[in-house]
Amino acid sequence: MDKSTLGGIVSAWALVCLAIVLGGAGFGAYIDVPSVIIVVGGTLSVTAGQFEISELKRMSPAIKVAFNEVKTEPLPELVEKVIFYATEVKKHGVMHIEQKVLEEQNPFLKEAFQLIVDGTKPEVLEPMLELKQEHIDKRHNVMISMFGNIGGTAGSMGMIGTLVGLVAMLANLSDPSAVGPAMAVALITTLYGALIGTLFAGVIENKLTRKHDIEMTACEVIISGASMIAAEESIGNIKMKLNSILVEIPE
Repeated sequence: MDKSTLGGIVSAWALVCLAIVLGGAGFGAYIDVPSVIIVVGGTLSVTAGQFEISELKRMSPAIKVAFNEVKTEPLPELVEKVIFYATEVKKHGVMHIEQKVLEEQNPFLKEAFQLIVDGTKPEVLEPMLELKQEHIDKRHNVMISMFGNIGGTAGSMGMIGTLVGLVAMLANLSDPSAVGPAMAVALITTLYGALIGTLFAGVIENKLTRKHDIEMTACEVIISGASMIAAEESIGNIKMKLNSILVEIPE
């Protein structure tokens, strides 16, 4: 479990609840079914219309990614591992690392070094790995954009609900009993939209973006390291190149 994601969302919602309690109106005043229908229903409907079914099915796994710790090793440890493999290849040859490569948990690292074990030339190896990285990047960006769209749509649906409530209020100014409910829809839909957009979708979007950046950097480390090992570069050059990647994009 990623404690920062869970802690951030829980604490933000807890602060909102505390403000409601301290406000004295109670939670009942903030519950409005028409507002839920407009914001939640509208946001889900618009999102379903913007993305393919296959992409929508990945929403739940994407949320799990945001709430779970990154399974791969930290970037500095990854650099050390690549340097270790480079040293082993220099000393004992590529076949010496074959068993260790088969035991790797990182699928991208495993595939890259399996190519080295198979004797793939650097001019072939690097484009292959870059193509795989590009597909990973595209797949991740679909999920990131989905939650970005959810945040923006929720805010827009909140504004639509506000306009609906205001029209209803103005149409019933002669009936005082109808003004209150209409005003509630006008205000609470904006609140719902802001809460969903900021305290849920916004958090998920930014967390996925951060984890995506880390994974892309890890892929860059692996591609650079594997290509230089396949090209029989010196250990010193490999260390310099990989450490420069970490300096450019700090974890």
